[in-house]
Amino acid sequence: MQIRHTRPGDEAQLAFLLEDHERHYGFEVRPGSGADGAAFLTKGGTLCLVADDGEKLIGFAILNPYFPGPRLTHGLFLKELYVAASARSMGVGEKLIEGIRALAKERGDTRVIWTTGEQNAGSQRFYDRLGMRREKKVYFVMDV
Repeated sequence: MQIRHTRPGDEAQLAFLLEDHERHYGFEVRPGSGADGAAFLTKGGTLCLVADDGEKLIGFAILNPYFPGPRLTHGLFLKELYVAASARSMGVGEKLIEGIRALAKERGDTRVIWTTGEQNAGSQRFYDRLGMRREKKVYFVMDV
C-alpha cells in the first residue's frame, strides 16, 4: 500500500470514495455527485492524501493549511480521514496518519488538528489507540 498525493486520473475512484464517505455518515448521495469534489482535490485546491493498494484507492485524508498557530507557527487541519469499509482493520488509517505526519514535517508545520463527532466512538478509539492528545474545545459552525 502506498500513501500519496492525489493526481490526475484519480478522479473516478476518489469520487466513489467521497460518495461512500457520505453514505457512511447517513447522507443520501446521488451516484456521480462526488465528481466535482474529486476534481477539486486532484487539482490541488486543498491537500489530499490517498491510500492506494496498487489496484484502487481505499482511503483518503483531506487537509487544509492554517495560520496562525501557537507562537505564530503554521499547521494543518485534518478535515476528513476515511477508509473504505472493505479496507478497515488493515492498517490503512494508521498509514494515512503516518503520511499526514510526514507531510506536516516536510512542510515545517508544528501540529495537525482535527475534530470528531462526540458520538463517533470508533474514531475516538482509533485516535486514542494511536496516542493522540485530546483538547477541550468548542466547535462552531456558521451556515451560509
